[in-house]
Amino acid sequence: MAELEDTVGTSPPDPQGPDGEIGLPLEQCRDLFVVLGKAFRAYQLYDENNPVRHRFIESLRQAFQDLWTELDGLTLTVEEDRLLLEGEEVYQTEARGDSLAFLFYKDGVREITFIPGLESEELESFLGVLQRARKLRPEGDDLLTVLWEQDLQYFQYQYVDFLAEGVGLPVPGGGNTEAELANVVRSETEELEGEEEEASASGERATEAVAETVQTVSREDFNPTLYALDPREMAAVATEIEKELSRDVRSDVLSALFDRLEEPENRGRQSEILGILRTLLPGFLSRGLLADATRALEELRKLEAMPGIFDEERLAESRGLLDEVSSPEAIEELIQALYDGSIRATPQQLATFLRFLRAGALSPLLRASETVDHKELKAVLRAAVRGIAERNRGAVVRLMENDDAILASGAARIAGDLQIEEAGPALAGLLAHRHPDVRLAAVEAAVTLKASTAAGALQHTLNDPERDVRIAAAKALGTLHYRPAARRLAEIVSSKEIRSADISEKVAFFEAYGMVAEAGAVAMLDRLLNAKKFLRKREPSEIRAAAALGLGKVPGEDARSSLMKASNEEDPVVRTAVNRALRNEE
Repeated sequence: MAELEDTVGTSPPDPQGPDGEIGLPLEQCRDLFVVLGKAFRAYQLYDENNPVRHRFIESLRQAFQDLWTELDGLTLTVEEDRLLLEGEEVYQTEARGDSLAFLFYKDGVREITFIPGLESEELESFLGVLQRARKLRPEGDDLLTVLWEQDLQYFQYQYVDFLAEGVGLPVPGGGNTEAELANVVRSETEELEGEEEEASASGERATEAVAETVQTVSREDFNPTLYALDPREMAAVATEIEKELSRDVRSDVLSALFDRLEEPENRGRQSEILGILRTLLPGFLSRGLLADATRALEELRKLEAMPGIFDEERLAESRGLLDEVSSPEAIEELIQALYDGSIRATPQQLATFLRFLRAGALSPLLRASETVDHKELKAVLRAAVRGIAERNRGAVVRLMENDDAILASGAARIAGDLQIEEAGPALAGLLAHRHPDVRLAAVEAAVTLKASTAAGALQHTLNDPERDVRIAAAKALGTLHYRPAARRLAEIVSSKEIRSADISEKVAFFEAYGMVAEAGAVAMLDRLLNAKKFLRKREPSEIRAAAALGLGKVPGEDARSSLMKASNEEDPVVRTAVNRALRNEE
C-alpha cells in the first residue's frame, strides 16, 4: 500500500474534545456539503457579478462559519464515491460526473482538511480549483498540480504517490555487509542464466510448432476481405450507432413502465411501478426535467380515467402520488429553483406541467403569482392558478379565509374573475379585513361578481379609513347601480367631510350618487352646481365641478337642462367639468 504524503508540515486538527470523547456534528457536515454542491454549481453556471452566484457563495461561507463553532477544523477521508469523518459518511454519490469525492480520489488525494479562515480568505479560490479540476483533460495537468499552483493556506490534503506504490524501501540498520552484497550478486547471476536456458528451449519448441502449423494453415485463411464491410455497410453501421447514442433512454424507460402499468391483471406490479414513479418525479423536478415530469403526470391522469385499469387501491396510490407532487412544499421548492436559476424551463414547459397539478398547489402558486417580479413567469403562474381554481372552486373560497393577506386578496380576485357565486359571503367578510389591500381586492371582486351580499356590505366601506378603498367602494356601488346605497351616498355628498376630500374622491362619490339615484339625484346636484347662497355666493369650484360630473351620469333631460344652465360659467374648472358631462366623457 502506498504511503500518504502531507502537503503541509502541520498536523490536521484533532476532532476529539478535551475529554477524548468524539462529539461530531455529522448532520451539520452533511448539510455543509449539500450547500457546497449548490455553490459549486452556481460558480460554474453564473458569471462573477451574478447575484445568484453571490447568494450561494454567501450561504456556503455561512455554513463554514457555523461549523467552526463546533470544530476547530474538518479532516475527511476520501474514498472513491464518498467522504468520511472519523469513519462516518458525510457525503456520498454514485454519479462520478458530479461527485466531489471522485474528483479528489481519481488524482490520488486520500485526505482533505478544511481550516478556519478558508471561508473568508480563499473560498472563491477553492471553488476555482474545483472548477479547473472538473475541466482537466487526461493528457494535461491533474488536480495535484492545480492545488500546488494555487497554494491554498487554509486547505490541506494528503495524496498517494502512484509511482512509489509496491516498491519496498531499504530498512535502516540492515548492515549491508560485503558478504551480503556478494550473495545478492550471485543469486541474480544464477537467475539470469536459468532464464537464458529456458528461453533457448522455448525457442526450439516454438520453431517446431511453426513447422507443424505450416502444414495445416494457408495464407487464404487470413484473407481480410472475407470479414470486411463495404462502404455502404459501414455507413449503415455508423447510422445505427449514432441512432443508439442519441436515443432518449429516459423516454423509452417511461414508455416501458407505462406499458406495464396498463396491465390490470398484475396489481402487485402496478403498485411497484407507482412506487418507482413516486421516486422519479421529485428527481425530474429537482433537475429541471419538466417535460418528463409532465409526461408522467399526463399518463397517470389518462390511466385514472380509463375504466378497469386501476382498482380502488391503485387509484388511491396514483392520486396520492399526484397530491405529493402538488404539495405546497414541492411547489415552493420548484418556484424558488426557477426564480434563482437553479433549474431552467421555458414558459411553455412550465405551463404544461402546472396544468396537471391538484388543489394543494393552489396556495404556493397563488402567492408566487402575486409576488414574483418576472413578468413572463408571473403570466404563466397566473394562468396555472386560474386553471387549478376552475377545477377546485371550493379551495378558492377557503383561501379567502386565510390569515395571509396576499393569499386572501389573490383568492378574492380569482373568485371575481371566475364568477364563483358562493364566494359572496366570504367577500363581504373581507371588506372588513384589517389589511387595506385585501379590502380593496374584495371591492374589485364584488363588482366583477355582482353579488348582492357583497354589494350590501360595500355601503359600510364608504367610510373606510383608506382613501383608495373609499373611492373603489363608491365606484363599485355606482357600477352596480345598487339603489339601496342612494341614501347613504346622498348623506356623504351633502356632508362637510366631502369638502375636505381631494378632487378624485369628490368626483367618485358624486358620480356614484348620480348613477345610483338617477333622477332622484338631480335636485341636489343642481342645487350644488347652480344655486347661490347667502350674499349670492356659490359652492366651491371643486364641489360644483364634481356635481356637474355627477349630473353627467344621470340619464334624462332634467340633468341635461341643469348642466346647460352652467355651460357659460366663467370659472374654468366648472366650465370644463360641465362640458365633459354634456359630452358624456369619462
